[in-house]
Amino acid sequence: MKIGEDTFDPDYFMYDLVQLQEQLFYYALQLTEDREDALDLVQETSFKALKNRNRLHNNDHIRAWLYTILKNTYINYLRSSHYRQLTYDSDELYNHPVQSGGSNGAPYDQLEKKELYEIIEMLPGAYEKPIKMFLYGYSYKEIAERMNIPIGTVKSRIHLGKQQIRRVYTA
Repeated sequence: MKIGEDTFDPDYFMYDLVQLQEQLFYYALQLTEDREDALDLVQETSFKALKNRNRLHNNDHIRAWLYTILKNTYINYLRSSHYRQLTYDSDELYNHPVQSGGSNGAPYDQLEKKELYEIIEMLPGAYEKPIKMFLYGYSYKEIAERMNIPIGTVKSRIHLGKQQIRRVYTA
């Protein structure tokens, strides 16, 4: 074998894909915090991997490749308007991860998120709802339209709500 030569073997690819399903599931579960969503995410990842297996030129890199597909699929799901609508419609917003580029599901991060949402739940309703929507990626304009209030009021409520949250954290 020459240096730089592709070492892709379709038989090993399928074997590795099947063997990594459980590890992918646990990673997806860390990200989504929901069993059904994690299963869906692993299924979507497996589909994308099978569909694009010709892009993998070396079976030695399959684990990293699959984890990257899973993570990117999850990020795309978070960015989708479907996700934002689901999280806004449910009253259990704190059960879903906050959109952020660096969320890796670490226990400390999850504890901070839970604590933040508990503090937000204690805010008066006028501040709670716009802050939750803002955390889930809605623009000021979208929040104003959904709440049927002026955009200046939205900005003010988010600003004042953040101040109240800071006071709790610094107390």
